[in-house]
Amino acid sequence: MESLAENKSNSEDELIKIRKDKIINFLKKPEVWVIGLLIIALILGIYIRSLPMSDHGGNPGLWDVATNTWTLGPDLDPWLFTRMAKLIVNEGSIPEIDTMRNVPLGFKTSEETVLLPYMVALAYKLSKIFYPQANVEFGAALFPVIIFALTIIVFFLFVRELFARESKLSKIRANIISLISTFLMIVIPILLSRTVAGIPEKESAMFFFLFLALFLFLKAWKSEKIKHALIYGILAGAATAGMALVSGLSAYLYWATFAASFTAFILNKFKKKEIIVYSSWWISARLFLSLLPGKGHVSFISSSLINSATFILLMLLFLHLLLWNTKISENKFLKKINLPKNIISILVLVLALLIIALIINPSMLSDKIKQINNTLFKPVTGRWNQTVAENKQPYFTEWVGSFGPFIKAIPIMFWLFFIGSIVFFKKMLNEIKKKDSWILTGLFVLFLSGLMFSRYSPSSMFNGENFISKTFFLLSIALLVGFFIYYYVKYQKEKHKGFEKIEYSSLLLLSLLVLALFSARSAVRLVMILGPIVPIFVGYLIDQSIFSFKNSKEEKRLFLGIIAIILIVLTIFIFISYYKEIKSQAYNAVPSAYNQQWQKAMKWVRDETPQNSVFAHWWDYGYWLQSIGERATVTDGGNMVVWWNYLTGRLVLTGDNQKDALEFLYSHDANYLLIDSSDIGKYGAFSSIGSSENYDRLSFIPTIHFDKSQSRETSSGMMRVYSGGVGLDEDIIYNLNNSEIFLPSGAAGIGGVILQSSQNNESLSFIQPTGVFVYNGQQYNLPLRYLEYNNKFVDFGSGLEGTIKIIQKIEVVNGQVKMDDFGSMIYISPRVMRGYFAQKYLLNDPFNKFLNFKLVHSEDNLIVSELKKQGVNLNEFVYYQGIQGPIKIWEIKYTGNEEKKQEYLDRDSSKYLSWEL
Repeated sequence: MESLAENKSNSEDELIKIRKDKIINFLKKPEVWVIGLLIIALILGIYIRSLPMSDHGGNPGLWDVATNTWTLGPDLDPWLFTRMAKLIVNEGSIPEIDTMRNVPLGFKTSEETVLLPYMVALAYKLSKIFYPQANVEFGAALFPVIIFALTIIVFFLFVRELFARESKLSKIRANIISLISTFLMIVIPILLSRTVAGIPEKESAMFFFLFLALFLFLKAWKSEKIKHALIYGILAGAATAGMALVSGLSAYLYWATFAASFTAFILNKFKKKEIIVYSSWWISARLFLSLLPGKGHVSFISSSLINSATFILLMLLFLHLLLWNTKISENKFLKKINLPKNIISILVLVLALLIIALIINPSMLSDKIKQINNTLFKPVTGRWNQTVAENKQPYFTEWVGSFGPFIKAIPIMFWLFFIGSIVFFKKMLNEIKKKDSWILTGLFVLFLSGLMFSRYSPSSMFNGENFISKTFFLLSIALLVGFFIYYYVKYQKEKHKGFEKIEYSSLLLLSLLVLALFSARSAVRLVMILGPIVPIFVGYLIDQSIFSFKNSKEEKRLFLGIIAIILIVLTIFIFISYYKEIKSQAYNAVPSAYNQQWQKAMKWVRDETPQNSVFAHWWDYGYWLQSIGERATVTDGGNMVVWWNYLTGRLVLTGDNQKDALEFLYSHDANYLLIDSSDIGKYGAFSSIGSSENYDRLSFIPTIHFDKSQSRETSSGMMRVYSGGVGLDEDIIYNLNNSEIFLPSGAAGIGGVILQSSQNNESLSFIQPTGVFVYNGQQYNLPLRYLEYNNKFVDFGSGLEGTIKIIQKIEVVNGQVKMDDFGSMIYISPRVMRGYFAQKYLLNDPFNKFLNFKLVHSEDNLIVSELKKQGVNLNEFVYYQGIQGPIKIWEIKYTGNEEKKQEYLDRDSSKYLSWEL
């Protein structure tokens, strides 16, 4: 019995040992650790992106205080896609014409992304399974979290595919690079605003399709079997179509693939299989786009520069086959040309295209050259585009701030990326002669410097606009390209295969890098394109430092070890800093007091206005009116008819008479007009857009503050000085004491205001305020005609036709609310004073010039509303961390004499304006 028990015990011990060994062997497998770390990355990404949906003091952060249910984050465009998703959920599809937009013409929905609303609707249906109380807004809020989780996976796979080769070691190193890159990509702040819960933006889905398409294209290129290459190529085309159907940034994918593939063609990397890969990708993408509705629905061969380029490359590939794989190759003339075959093919195609272009459209070539020039130096043109903040062309000193953290003003992430890209380029050229590779690498450093630093800052020598900046930029490109061609021809003559051994994946990553950097200097909104690319080069640099140390000789080992440790420590520092920053940002990416003011205002709109009402306003708020207020609008964030923005700005917001405003609004069937307090800060934008060619309406509305140090008590009251101001928006010619004073716009400005008041018992009276104007170092004190205080408008009868509106200033000091009734003032220039915005919104129509606009609702700012509930006596405008004012809604009462004007309904501004809008 003891023997049996002992044998049983030994058997159990042996079984445990076998299982233990299996577990240990399982855990020793690299892929287990990779999958484990990838799962951790997914959990981290989902956790950060979902923070706005977590508890924020009793309710989720994404909460509508007016309806007491889920809502979206503080953004505009996502509301359009959410409204479209609601139509899909409730009605099964999206209508061909969206009558809520661009009244009375409506909007053809196929001209906007259709795929994204369907994806949002799917997210809602999935969420409904697990959370029955979900509304469409909940599904829309959750969508970015879901799609970002998928983006993490495809990004990891793409980066791994970039560096993975046949050897086991290369796969291990590819895993290291891709994991480092993925973790950094998850926490880099520049991507958060487009991938966080509550913001179902185009870019959230765009990044998923971008890296999916790139991964599949690389898989196709690396496939040994043509069958597999064809399948992957078609799938890559489908993913490309998906990207085009959600975002115009699909051009980025096309450019990257074109640049890499064209270079690969020059380097003789295109054989039969590679031609099949490129052809299957391009043709399938175009077929999907031609067959499916949505923003990507275009003609088979688009007229845009990028689609022309990708199609021309396709023609080049087939021409190359025709020239060298048929009897044409036996042509004696071709045989006499002493150039590489691929160069001959390029020259033949260029010559053929030039002849065709000159026959069909002689101006085509000059148009393309002009288009390229604009892309390089003037990516943003037109008055409207330049007033949109995210379209502004940034300087290096502005966009580099997105790639900190900083140690003594040094952006760590940026410089690791910069060094990593140089190391990558040098390693890419390992198969050519060492001296040549160093020369090209040096020129690559110059090229990167020209690309980034030639537009360094507006005050520097390299401001991106002057001759030296453009010369530096173009010369850095010309030198790199020129020396590359020189060495390529030289190596071809020597029959040296060094260049041909460059991996296609390296060319693709290099193309992505250059395009991302070019995007970063082109427009503020495109800086985010660089966001996922930077971590790849940081991951690559870390991998190189580790394995350089591991493979180094003894004399270099200590030095390389120190470098590797420093780089690893800096990367950990970056990750921790980014994590802290992005966690806070994500948690606070919820509706603010301003958004809650809109939630309440839109509840009034839904409850108190007829369902068929049409609202006019500045274009920014269109999607909120349509989606939250459930009312149609004249303009919106799609800006499909910029001409109407011009008319809204000119005839309504800065309009100087009621008749023109009524006729424009009548032509668009508008019933209500809405103005929001943030329009005070946007006055410069819509007055610019609404101006004539000579900017006759352009102005600003500055806020200037009480300067206690220059103010003093007087025998009868108080003399208050308000410091700060703005340049003049128009010339001032004023006769003071029989002397004419001329103050030119652009050179003179208002520097402050002097306000004297006297107190008699409970009565407060003012002496006419004085504007302090400055020109050529000399001060001119001119009387201002109008003043408003505590909702009372005072006309002093004479003086400069400007106005000061005194507003209360609120400060929180040691947890206590302090209020100064005279703390701030709004200066309204004579030019601004002539328009609707100042007279009706700021001053409540003191001259009774706009009587047919009847105020029907005023929604107080949340801060004002809450303080009023506590018994604080506040006016409708206060200053607290900026101007806080009401949302005002006027009902439009037409006279009956208005006529609909076709001019006001036209879409083409060029019929009426001689300059670019």
